[in-house]
Amino acid sequence: MHRFTFKILSSLLLFLTITSCGLKTSDKINANDVNRQIKERKIKRIQESDIADQAYKIGVALSDSIFTINCGDIPVDLIKVNKKEFINKVWVDCDVPSDGLTKQVWEAYQYSIKNNIKLDDNLQRIKEDNAVKAYLFSSPKIVNDSLKILQIELNHKALVLSLY
Repeated sequence: MHRFTFKILSSLLLFLTITSCGLKTSDKINANDVNRQIKERKIKRIQESDIADQAYKIGVALSDSIFTINCGDIPVDLIKVNKKEFINKVWVDCDVPSDGLTKQVWEAYQYSIKNNIKLDDNLQRIKEDNAVKAYLFSSPKIVNDSLKILQIELNHKALVLSLY
């Protein structure tokens, strides 16, 4: 009797195993679909110049939509733009900053004003441990004969992802 039960259980187990696999030994593979999927998954190499171009375009679009000229930090949540994922930080400098990079940008704009050179938007890389961490987009404005610079720190990772 014990042998009979064992045969029934083994047969049932074998039957369940075969039916769960769908009784298929091989599926037809569509080579075109497989090749397309492989190409989609390939790692794309993006040049730093492409990232900088993207950062400049997004910086210009953001600066055109941010109308505030009040000095100090601007909370990102209060900014009414559709590209918030690119923004790390936004602020307006109305006086010489103490930070190295923003101070250099301020001094360059002051030099341009002093020498009657047109003020243009500017983009600088922010590096940390010799790797690009973010981009600083600067947009100068002259308000009541005083310089104000809209500073937007753009997220490097978001910029790279936007190029895929």
